[in-house]
Amino acid sequence: MRATRRWPILILLLMLAAGCASGSDGDETGGGQATTAPSPAPAGGDAEGSLGDATFAAPDQEEEILAGEVPITPESTSAAGARPLPRCADDTLTVTTENRSRAEASTVCIINKIRRRRGTRALKHNAQLYDAARKHANDMVQRKYFGHVSQGGTGSTARIKSTGYMSGADRWQVGENLAWGAGAFSTPAAIVQSWMNSPGHRQNILRRTYREAGLAIAVGAPAKTRADAGTYAHAFGRR
Repeated sequence: MRATRRWPILILLLMLAAGCASGSDGDETGGGQATTAPSPAPAGGDAEGSLGDATFAAPDQEEEILAGEVPITPESTSAAGARPLPRCADDTLTVTTENRSRAEASTVCIINKIRRRRGTRALKHNAQLYDAARKHANDMVQRKYFGHVSQGGTGSTARIKSTGYMSGADRWQVGENLAWGAGAFSTPAAIVQSWMNSPGHRQNILRRTYREAGLAIAVGAPAKTRADAGTYAHAFGRR
């Protein structure tokens, strides 16, 4: 009689053990707890480039991080129905001191063509936004850091505000995209493609409410000594 009572308990213990084993297999194959995403490649070391934070801010909304720093990914997106980048003069230039301004103009051309083919107006050049972008790109290269917050703690919104861009405006919107690339990864086409591959950076590029922008390139990398590199800063705005 005692032996008969032990059998159900033994069977239950065996079933529980089997269930725990299959649960472990499920975790390893993605059926259980999600694995931790790999950390983004650092801006230094052997990295060929990176995208910095994408930011957005408005009077009723504090500065928001739309995307964090990720490795540069210039390969064309493989999404169904995706269209290749529009072509512009100098879009395959690797950034140098001699051609920096041509690379800036090419990057602006590509972005405005992308906006127009999606039914959104082109962004007009704004000297104050360009000044904010130029100073930040140069500062990142000179001081060897990478991000929308400077070493002194100034974020993109405060930096743009310091140029007088928001002066007298009750309503405004501003944003910023960053990127750097070395060699073939420094071209306007590679940088714009990488931005378009990132949902947060793409959101800034395609935002319909933006009217103006300033895009600047500094020659060099923000966190490594390499001459054949370009560091991009793109400041967006509306007022």
